[in-house]
Amino acid sequence: MKENINFRELVAILRKRTVLILFLTISSTLACGIVQYFVLTPVYQASTQILVSEKKGSATFSDIQINLQYTRTFQALLKNPVILEQVKQELHLPYSAGSLSEKIATSTESESEIINITVQDGNQKTAADIANTLTAVLKKEIKKIMNTDRVTVLSKAEIADSPVPVRPNYKMNMLLAFGAALMTGIALAFFLDFIDDTVARPSQVEKEAGFIYLGSIEQLKHKKSRFRGDDDMNVRVKPGRSEPLGY
Repeated sequence: MKENINFRELVAILRKRTVLILFLTISSTLACGIVQYFVLTPVYQASTQILVSEKKGSATFSDIQINLQYTRTFQALLKNPVILEQVKQELHLPYSAGSLSEKIATSTESESEIINITVQDGNQKTAADIANTLTAVLKKEIKKIMNTDRVTVLSKAEIADSPVPVRPNYKMNMLLAFGAALMTGIALAFFLDFIDDTVARPSQVEKEAGFIYLGSIEQLKHKKSRFRGDDDMNVRVKPGRSEPLGY
């Protein structure tokens, strides 16, 4: 098991594996970008709001409680196959009622008579058309089903000039891919150093071999001499003088 290493040795390990870390980081980030921009289908969202309230001048506490009961009922009706089939027929959608229901989400705030309706689709215009048609069909059908007219459309779904998809989140996903790849590269660099049994630091020489480290000699590259035969030159050393051989 390797000994504890200091900060300088940690930096040396990272510098040694710089190419590996950069390769993993850049390739993973590029792959994430390619998948998002060229493989995944962007999803757009359209929203609308309806108010559940009886059309009269003032509302009592009892009326508010009744409206809250209607609110929960209308939320269920918004995803009912009877309503969805009519929306599908009016817009000539290729989805089934079940698939259309998965694109629709409804929500209300606590003790609120307002229903928020959001629709997600690969086409923003289709999402807006579904949201607006859904509220229109609901308003028409509750008169027949429940003999009441308590739906008021507060806001219609609009089409933005420059639509921004809700999925995927390009910037966030690219940032997450970059961070994950960078951390993976650093972890892999330390793992490779951990399983490397070669002597890479002076402290390993002292610990493993028991020698006292005095210094190191850098490896010099062999340069070919410009004189012919210098590579084979031998030197005979005698007391007081040296005599080159090979000339």
